[in-house]
Amino acid sequence: RHDVVRARLNARKMLRLHEEADDKKLAETVASLALKHRDSQRAILIFLRKVDDVEKVRARLHKEKQAVQVLTGTMRGYERDRMADPRKKDGCEIFARFLPPPKPSDGPDMQWKVTPKKGTVYLICTSAGEVGVNISADDLVCDLSTFESMAQRFGRVNRFGIRHDTVIDVVHGAAFDEADPISSRLHRTLILLQQ
Repeated sequence: RHDVVRARLNARKMLRLHEEADDKKLAETVASLALKHRDSQRAILIFLRKVDDVEKVRARLHKEKQAVQVLTGTMRGYERDRMADPRKKDGCEIFARFLPPPKPSDGPDMQWKVTPKKGTVYLICTSAGEVGVNISADDLVCDLSTFESMAQRFGRVNRFGIRHDTVIDVVHGAAFDEADPISSRLHRTLILLQQ
């Protein structure tokens, strides 16, 4: 019955699945899907399981002169915390686009010193962006991960139920090795998403 809870529980998120048969082209496919948003003026979240894939996508978006910020577990805590705090002068204007703005009633110490970047922005994350951070993107592009991870990722897009046109693009492989514990979990997650 609560308006805020209802908006969050009923947040619309359209899921699109994309098969990529060549694992070596996964990052390229994710980058291409992300670039379809280049003129959208939206905040686009990208999740990837491997840091190497994060770097490939970052490089492609930089080459295309897009506004990009990266959040991975390889960042030092101090740098990550500074980047993620728009109340500090050295906070990140791209990251600020993914945060809920302060309320007018919040005290002066809660007001932002960073102006969120305008236009289309991209935040590329590993699992470091899945938990412990209250971010919300307009759209999401990601690779396939385990069910628990996908649930966290999906919770970071249209988190507050503000949008009615959010799209989630998930890129997955064509074949799975059922003898491999991770690969079989990814396959079962894909089956759930297909349902």
